[in-house]
Amino acid sequence: MKRTLLALIVSAWSLLATADSELQVENAWVREAPPSAHMMAAYMTLKNPGSSDTVLTQVDSPAFDHVMLHKSEVVDGVARMTHQDDIRIPAQGSVELKPGSFHLMMPTPEKRLVEGDRVDFILTFSNGETIRLQADVRKKP
Repeated sequence: MKRTLLALIVSAWSLLATADSELQVENAWVREAPPSAHMMAAYMTLKNPGSSDTVLTQVDSPAFDHVMLHKSEVVDGVARMTHQDDIRIPAQGSVELKPGSFHLMMPTPEKRLVEGDRVDFILTFSNGETIRLQADVRKKP
């Protein structure tokens, strides 16, 4: 009886932990690039309704050779883009990947992507959670 009760408590605890970490992705899109471009960018909003911070550590896509996390910012009047090892999403908060801020950079598309196409992504987080999604290719946000 005690083991059954303990098993039920552990199961309930696991379900609560899973429910607490349900990350969400909204408004995912890829900017259409000119035909001669060898680099594309993607944007989205990452939401973390959980009670602890989580970290986006990796993004993959079969449509590209690889995907990099980047951040654009203006420092002393000069625009810079820097590689990011990860992107932290605060507990009960969100991070918007948008032009002029955090974003995904994707070199060497497998084929020319135009408005109306869809791109598959797999996002991997520090807690082991993965999210699969499709992003629409658009000319503008």
